[in-house]
Amino acid sequence: MSTSSFLLVLAAAILHASWNAVVKAGVDRLVTTWAIVTMAAVVNLPILAVAGLPRREVWWVIGVTIIAHVAYELLLVAAYERVDLSIAYPIARGTAPVVTTVAGVMLLGDRLPAVGLIGIAMVTTGLVVAATGRTLTHTQWAFATGLMIATYTVIDGYGVRKNGDAVSFIGTSFILHAILLSVIVVIRRDRSTLVSAISANPGTLLFAGAANAGAYLFVMIAARVEPLGLVSGLRETSTLFGLLFASRFLGEHVTRRQTIAIAVAAAGAIAIALA
Repeated sequence: MSTSSFLLVLAAAILHASWNAVVKAGVDRLVTTWAIVTMAAVVNLPILAVAGLPRREVWWVIGVTIIAHVAYELLLVAAYERVDLSIAYPIARGTAPVVTTVAGVMLLGDRLPAVGLIGIAMVTTGLVVAATGRTLTHTQWAFATGLMIATYTVIDGYGVRKNGDAVSFIGTSFILHAILLSVIVVIRRDRSTLVSAISANPGTLLFAGAANAGAYLFVMIAARVEPLGLVSGLRETSTLFGLLFASRFLGEHVTRRQTIAIAVAAAGAIAIALA
């Protein structure tokens, strides 16, 4: 993996952990997620105005991926409503690289060097062990979230490569999936609740929205030139930062077992970078 791709994906990992911590800290996590996604769409509007729309050939891919992204967000909310960030986040992020790697090789023709495969295995093993050192009650939601992460990563990886430009593809999908999520949330929540959610803390939500959009854009820029398995594996080092935020800002207890497991994952990320 090139240095530029490595730095982009590492930055994405930090941004991703940041907005997930904001969701977990929210009183109404569905509304908080909706507000972050809406802010991400707002951030993407001027970017898309400059980048232009995607090619017509990829609009069907965008249609599929916005459904996958909304499903992911609903599963993520369900997971965070049942277990701590320090449990749900490692499981969700640790499940995705394995599925993404297999799908990337089988569907997109990716080829991974041996050191890259070793790195992905270390990242995934470390993250899953970090989560399973605690109770496994309700973790099926986190596993389902991980499967959906892998699903939209493969779809978007294909779409970005087909489109030839990550910015227009991701910008369009972010805006459209925000609209779809808004329809769902308006049905499930009172509209005044949505307005008050944004007005109560617009600065934090704007930051989280920008982090949401930026994290995924960085990943897809790297995915244009790097195998999806390597990108996905390195991206899951976000769990390092997720555990830090869970301990420092959310008051969750992080065990020594989790810390060691995450160190293994970090070593795996270095192996990916060297691949």
